[in-house]
Amino acid sequence: MRFHFLIPALLIVAAAGCDSPLDVTPGGSIPDATAIIDAPSAEAALVGAYASLRSLDYYGETLPTLPELSSDNADHEGTRTENAEADEHRLHADNGFVADLWAVAYEGINRANEVLTKVPDIKGMDDAERNEILGEAYFLRALHYHNLVKLFGGVPIRTKPAASLADAASVTRASVDDVYKQILSDLDQAQQLITNTDDPLRASRGAVFALRARVLLYRQDWAGAEAAADSVEAMGYSLAPDYADLFDADGTETPEDIFRVIFTAQDYNNVGYYYNDDWGIQELAPTVDLMQAFDPNMDPSDVTTYAPTDKRGQWSIQLDDDTPFGAKFRASAGTEHLHVIRFAEVILTKAEALARQNQLAAAVAEYNPIRERAGLPDDTLGTTVLDTSTSNVLDTQDEVIARILNERRLELAFEGDRWPDLVRTGLATSVLGISANQTLYPIPQREIDVTPGLTQNPGY
Repeated sequence: MRFHFLIPALLIVAAAGCDSPLDVTPGGSIPDATAIIDAPSAEAALVGAYASLRSLDYYGETLPTLPELSSDNADHEGTRTENAEADEHRLHADNGFVADLWAVAYEGINRANEVLTKVPDIKGMDDAERNEILGEAYFLRALHYHNLVKLFGGVPIRTKPAASLADAASVTRASVDDVYKQILSDLDQAQQLITNTDDPLRASRGAVFALRARVLLYRQDWAGAEAAADSVEAMGYSLAPDYADLFDADGTETPEDIFRVIFTAQDYNNVGYYYNDDWGIQELAPTVDLMQAFDPNMDPSDVTTYAPTDKRGQWSIQLDDDTPFGAKFRASAGTEHLHVIRFAEVILTKAEALARQNQLAAAVAEYNPIRERAGLPDDTLGTTVLDTSTSNVLDTQDEVIARILNERRLELAFEGDRWPDLVRTGLATSVLGISANQTLYPIPQREIDVTPGLTQNPGY
C-alpha cells in the first residue's frame, strides 16, 4: 500500500482532489518538537529520518522506476496511468507519483531538520555521539535536495521545521545554484562531523565524498568531482567480484557498498515486483534499445536473439519464452538493500571527470575494471597503441565520453540514473525527441494550490 504524505513545503497535508481545510500535522514526522530530549530520542529521531528513504514513493519504488520510464531504458507495459505519462513524456502537474515523490522527499527533509534543530540543545549528550547524529542528518538533507533539484530544478529550501501553516505555505522556489550551494554546505558539515567509515547502511565518510562527487559532476565541476572521487578511492572500496552479488536477496554486504537503504519482508521495496513477469506485475519492461546496448548483435526485430556477452546484460535482462523482463532485482519479497550510491558509480564519475578534462588515457584506465568485471575486453586509446583495428580503440575525447556514458547506462540500468544522466548532459532532447521543457518534472499542482509563492516549471 502507498502512503500519501501530501506535504507541500514540508508540513502541509491537503486532501487530494478537493479544497478541504488544510491539516498542519507533520504527517509521518516527529509529532512533538519536544520529543528529542536526550541521546536515545535523538538516535530514534535519526532512525526515523532514514525511514523516509524506504517509502514506496521514494527509493522503495518511484525514484528507481519513474526516471527509467522517462528515459530510453524502460517501457510502460502495465496499467498505472502515472507511469504511462512518464513513458510517453506527457507528465501532468497532477501526476500522483510525481507529487508523492516530492512529498516524501520533503518529509525526509523535515525529519532531518527536526534533528538538526533539536539535537544541538540536548544537555549532557556525548559530543561524539551528537556530532555523528548531526553529520548523518546533514548528509540525508543533502541527498534529498539533490534528488529534488535534478528532477524538478530549483525547489524551496527549508533548513528549519515549519512552525505553522503560514510558515509552511510561505515558501518560494530557490534557484538551482542556491539549491546546490545548500547541498554542498550540508556535505561540508557532514564531512566535518561524521566518523563512520565502515557501515554502508548509514551515512559514512565514504558516502559523503561519493555524494559530493556525484553533485559536482552534475555541476560540471570536473576537477572537484575527480578530487572527491579520489577521496572515496583512498578509503579502500573495491568492485564486487561478481556483479550479481550487488543484488543479493538478503542485502549481503559487498566491498562495493557505499550507502544502501535497508528493506525487509515487512518494509519491502517494489522495484523487482514492477519488472518481473512471473511473481511481479511487469509494470515496466526493458526497451529494445537498452537490449541492443547490452547486445549490439541482437536483431531488434527479434528479441529472442538477445544473447549478450556482457554479464550485466545477462543478469539485468532475461527472457520468459519470448518476453524480455527486467531481472536485476529478484527477491520476490523485496528484501534487497538497494544502493543509493556504490563504488562503480564513483569510478564512472571519476572517469567522466577525467575525460571532460581531456585526460583520456587516465579516464579509460579508470573505467576498464568495470568492463573487465562485465566480461568485456578493455578499451584502449588509439594514440597509445599500435593495433587500431579493434572496435575497442577510442580515438577522440567525444568517443571516450560517449563510451563512459554508455558504461553508466549499462552498469546502473534500472537504478534510476539514466534519465538524470540524459538531462544533465543535454542529451535528453536529441535521444528522446522531447522539448527542453520536458526535461524537468512538473511541480505538483496540489503543492502550488496551497503555496502561493510556488511557481510551475515552463510547459505545464
